[in-house]
Amino acid sequence: MKEQKQRLVSLRGLFFAGLLSFILVMPGACEARDQKDMILVLDTSMSMIGSGGRNIMGGVKEGLDKFIDQLEVGDSFTFITFDSEVKLYPIVYIHDKNDKDILKKYLSIIEAKGPWTYTQEMIRNVFKTAQHLELKEKGRQRVIVVLTDALDDPPPGRRHERFDIKKIAKQYNNKDWFIFFVNLGDLETSKKIEKTRKDIKDNVSPYTKVVDATDAPGKVIEKQLMQDVRDMSAERREKERTFLSSPWFLGAVALLIALVAFVLGRRFFGMRVNGVIDYWNNTILDPYINTINLSRQDSRKISIGRGSGCTVNIRDIEIAEPFAVVARRDKGVIKCALQWGNSYTIEFQNGVQGEFLKDGDVFKVANYTFKYSID
Repeated sequence: MKEQKQRLVSLRGLFFAGLLSFILVMPGACEARDQKDMILVLDTSMSMIGSGGRNIMGGVKEGLDKFIDQLEVGDSFTFITFDSEVKLYPIVYIHDKNDKDILKKYLSIIEAKGPWTYTQEMIRNVFKTAQHLELKEKGRQRVIVVLTDALDDPPPGRRHERFDIKKIAKQYNNKDWFIFFVNLGDLETSKKIEKTRKDIKDNVSPYTKVVDATDAPGKVIEKQLMQDVRDMSAERREKERTFLSSPWFLGAVALLIALVAFVLGRRFFGMRVNGVIDYWNNTILDPYINTINLSRQDSRKISIGRGSGCTVNIRDIEIAEPFAVVARRDKGVIKCALQWGNSYTIEFQNGVQGEFLKDGDVFKVANYTFKYSID
């Protein structure tokens, strides 16, 4: 009976530990992606040096310098520049100020000298980089920021590779990447970028936004861009939290827990030893036959041996440790089997021992003989 209670406590503990883990871990999963893999893409075509007296690149660099200061420990940062070709800088993981200084050094040597804007190749490399980072560590948030003043002006010989997100989106659909297009151009450029945003939102990730920085690029990059990242992160968490807290989801969880509890409880409480055992001392000429109804014990395991700890206490049985009759399932049917120690053997008197006890089985344990019957 003591062992039965221990098993019940263990079963309850396992179930409630699993339930507690679900309650604590599932909502926390929404908040697990605080660390970011930042991929910042900068247009370095010649138009970025400015027109009409505006020095676009100077303001952009100044804003990015302050933006880098806002990165947090644990974030990673990948610099990518593009014009006629695409250049990827080594990935930097942020541990302290020294890592931010490395990024600022990359920024300081960047110049806008490219005659073309090869957007298709840029997007292809950016998505490939994001995918690589995602496969490397799934529990982080991928953030892509593209700063450009014009869109889709491929170099000669590449004119056939006009920007078409559908050509490369198939392998990147259903992502939760944050993708920002920072518009540094005019109103016409803004319309093109907005179309690109819509295409990417429909084909790659719903978390896609255009940030207007036409009037004050440096201030927008410094003040607004990181806040937009935080706002989008909050939006994503709210969507996931809303799903997890919806009545349908909670109802489904409650139903699942009830079902699991019912199945475990039924399996546990339905596992009971059954049958009857007659036993006698085989060293006595005319022994007294004792009988125990196993079914009435209402237990999964019945121990037989010498001592008060045994379910069936036989004072003169010559074994140092008890043996047991245990209930087991065999193709959905509850049957009884024997368990015993290594200090003695059990000899079956009516044939070869099977895995389970059969009606009429007779077996000898030291100086006692036992007969099992199905009641």
